[in-house]
Amino acid sequence: MTAQIAYFRRRYKVIAMDSRDQGKSGDGSGKLTYEKMADDLAALLDTLKVGPVDVVGWSDGGIEALLLGIRHPASVKKIVSMSANLNPTDKALSPEVLDMIKSSVADAKSRADTPQGRRELETTAMMLEEPNVDLRELGKIQAPTLVLCADHDLILLSHTIDIYNHIPNGQLAIFPNALHTIPFDDPATFNAAVERFLRTPFVRKKSLDDTMKSIERLRAAQPTH
Repeated sequence: MTAQIAYFRRRYKVIAMDSRDQGKSGDGSGKLTYEKMADDLAALLDTLKVGPVDVVGWSDGGIEALLLGIRHPASVKKIVSMSANLNPTDKALSPEVLDMIKSSVADAKSRADTPQGRRELETTAMMLEEPNVDLRELGKIQAPTLVLCADHDLILLSHTIDIYNHIPNGQLAIFPNALHTIPFDDPATFNAAVERFLRTPFVRKKSLDDTMKSIERLRAAQPTH
């Protein structure tokens, strides 16, 4: 997320961290889970004495962002979740993606005799078992939440729409002709969508009522003859 950090630090204080067992962070004890990583985020915010904060997460980070909203609602102001999945099944991921993960796990096992290889195996293998978040848990998220995906994402579009439909104060945006990697591939488009959401006061729309109001304004704007 180098492009996001560079862009948003011009207007925001950006806090970026490596999750446990990854990057420059130390190794945790026991099995690695998304819940543990989300709890680490909350602990970091408490330690820094900041919050509530806007949270932007992509892929695994998108999962953690949603879990932060579920498990630590007081820590978040707005949530942006890009390409998250709630389970590791064919309800969320295509068979091709699941096969790719299995192949990556097999490859990582060949390098598991080194510290970096062990980490790679742990973080890759967890994608076959994690996350396990019930859709109904999303109802606990009260923060305004922007759910993002690409139209050619690794996450099934139907799954992303399910996530959006279960968040009380949600918005949905699908990037056209884009991939799971759009934050890297096209940061200008991704960053603009995120910033618009963060900077615009959240208003929950009512499909029929608000559409009729727009139609009334449209009619009033028509020239009279």
